[in-house]
Amino acid sequence: MTRFVLIETQHKGNVGAAARALKTMGFDALVLLSPRDSKVLSRQRTKEAASGAVDVLAKTQIVESLDQALEGTTHVCATAMPHSMSLTRPEYDTFQAPRVYFENILQNDRDVRIAFLFGNERVGMREKHVLKCDALLGIPTNPEFGSLNLASAVQLIAYDWREAIGGYSVSKPS
Repeated sequence: MTRFVLIETQHKGNVGAAARALKTMGFDALVLLSPRDSKVLSRQRTKEAASGAVDVLAKTQIVESLDQALEGTTHVCATAMPHSMSLTRPEYDTFQAPRVYFENILQNDRDVRIAFLFGNERVGMREKHVLKCDALLGIPTNPEFGSLNLASAVQLIAYDWREAIGGYSVSKPS
């Protein structure tokens, strides 16, 4: 089981684009924790940004607590965009590169039930959420410009996880 949790999301387009990113990678479990707009899933902008992934939106849950969002998971990863992969946060030695981390956890547990947490567009991950996680994954970015759209971050983590658990083959167009 793989779940993607967007925390306090502010922009409708990001919810739809995240749904599209998940469907592209073969995932469909999206959870919104206290989104700014409680009716975000029915908004036209959300559906437009989903671009064909309205089935993912239809399954998306809205919850009010992180415990609800994580129910049934065995492993939780916070995501962040460090300017340097060596930056630290309390309780963590370093950010971990997703691909390397995924290889390590899958060596120990092929049936991991994992959740990936993404902070909101304005402030990112709050410490109270990070502290509930088993790992802090960092998406390596340009040290001089580390700005990454929320849905793009979801896409990158979804891609790396898909590759780790068994990716799709590259096929020639017919």
